[in-house]
Amino acid sequence: MSDPVFVSAFGHSVALDPGPGGFLGADSLWRLREIYEPALAREALPDSGLAVDIGAGFGAFALPFALAFPGWQIRCFEPEEESYAALCRNIDRLGLRGRVQATRAAIVPGARGGRALLRGDREKPGFLAADLPEWQGTGPAQSLPALPPAHVAALTPTLVKFTCPGQEAGLLGALQAAPPRWLIGESWQPVPSTLLAPETRAYVPLAGTPFRLQQGPASGGLRPGLDVVVAMYNSAATIRACVASTLTAGRDDIRALVVDDGSTDSGAEEVRRAFGDDPRVVLLQKVNGGCASARNHGRMASDAAHLAFVDADDTVDPDFFANLLELARYSGAPIVQGSFAPFEDTPHGRLFAEPPEAAAHAGFPRQPFGSAQWYPLPWEAAVTGQPSIWRRVYRRDFLDARDIWFPEHIRAFDDLLFQLVSCQHAGMIPTREDLRYHYRQHAAQDIRAGDERMIYSLEMYRLVLRRAVEEGWPRFDPFAVSFFNTLHWTLETIRPDLAEPFLQGAAELWVLMRKVFGRALDPVDRSVSLPVAFARQRRETEARLAGFADSYAFAYLDSAALHVDMVRASA
Repeated sequence: MSDPVFVSAFGHSVALDPGPGGFLGADSLWRLREIYEPALAREALPDSGLAVDIGAGFGAFALPFALAFPGWQIRCFEPEEESYAALCRNIDRLGLRGRVQATRAAIVPGARGGRALLRGDREKPGFLAADLPEWQGTGPAQSLPALPPAHVAALTPTLVKFTCPGQEAGLLGALQAAPPRWLIGESWQPVPSTLLAPETRAYVPLAGTPFRLQQGPASGGLRPGLDVVVAMYNSAATIRACVASTLTAGRDDIRALVVDDGSTDSGAEEVRRAFGDDPRVVLLQKVNGGCASARNHGRMASDAAHLAFVDADDTVDPDFFANLLELARYSGAPIVQGSFAPFEDTPHGRLFAEPPEAAAHAGFPRQPFGSAQWYPLPWEAAVTGQPSIWRRVYRRDFLDARDIWFPEHIRAFDDLLFQLVSCQHAGMIPTREDLRYHYRQHAAQDIRAGDERMIYSLEMYRLVLRRAVEEGWPRFDPFAVSFFNTLHWTLETIRPDLAEPFLQGAAELWVLMRKVFGRALDPVDRSVSLPVAFARQRRETEARLAGFADSYAFAYLDSAALHVDMVRASA
């Protein structure tokens, strides 16, 4: 007998024989501490049930579990001869033979009970490969017995704990026939979340990453799926392609909610003709209220745990949202995103431009996610970049808890406030650059109009300033950078006769920002590159307020120069 390993789990401490070698003992203790105990601490287990332990080793999970839950039966599967022998010794020594049964077998798709497995690494039991010839092994090979996952499903277990590297998808696929109430274990590849039954409580970390596939009781009765809200206004020519691109074959958990915002064309009829019998497409009709109103309407009609918002004249790569939903489920992040590619329609087809952020994001470290890669985008980079709320998937509970909505009193730039506030609260944003949102460019876009509506952007930053004060944001400098980026971009587009009124409002707002946050904003002051009208108005405003100390109260001051209707009336 080897030196015992002392295992403390589920309120019980027990000394177990780990068999030869030290790796399995240390590895089992780590899994107990980092995976199994946290997974089962989330809710109470019933008094009785059947637990199946796949890759049981010497019993580090199964035996403390059996002691803690005396009403449960446990079935253990372990293919390693030495570990299996240690498991049997531990069962007998603890007097658990009546409730804990052990079978020497791995669980592998396609296994027929014979020579189905070869083990190549003697130091790490459990790292197995199915049906490989010996010449492909990485070391001394050993034949191991195996059973198919259907054998486990036939037991109709209440709880399944698994350690079966590389075989996770086959196991979960078989368990669809008899979904367990609890599923815990580490996965060596991102198995599709669609293999989980809605009633299964899952806690499955992805090896070598910060991700885990986690599924618990639905929050607020939300459906575990994604609703893509499509705000439609007179988009009959593009709506069919837009909606079709958001859907994925075989994925009923992803729907498109098309919100017809009082269109006067045949857009609604086009949706009915193209998708009338498809339960994944829901048409919602309302009186005209603007894009923000349509997006909020779709969100309120949704019962999904995740949300996305797209424009009715855009499209996405195949499986764009299916892949982002997997990233969202594994990361648990409030926001995940793909990249985007601006395009214009030409007589020869779509002409795509390079993603505007490609160079700026090139330095972020890439990390594997199955066969794909992702990178962590800091919220500061998202805030200072181009507003792009439509290439993201959001957790519904995150938006609700932070009270993040589209401002319906704004008829242009309504997505700017949503972008800035959501990214600030999200923190790190997992990003996949291989997934592209196709962002249509055309002259009729609000952001290209160049009229008084450009001044709405100032109202957005005024609301951001107020929210930063009310919520106690620790930093405002990234929003100041975004503010100056917007000023420079707007001056390239706005009508010449509106440039000076716009700069007047911008200068007044910048002075208010500095009266709130003081010299902390000096390092990001880019006003020197703006026209002289900005500097002149800034000096005048600073002179008017010179007798007042810096204060949060300045976030609540207003100016006629910040309101479109007043600027229009004075023109």
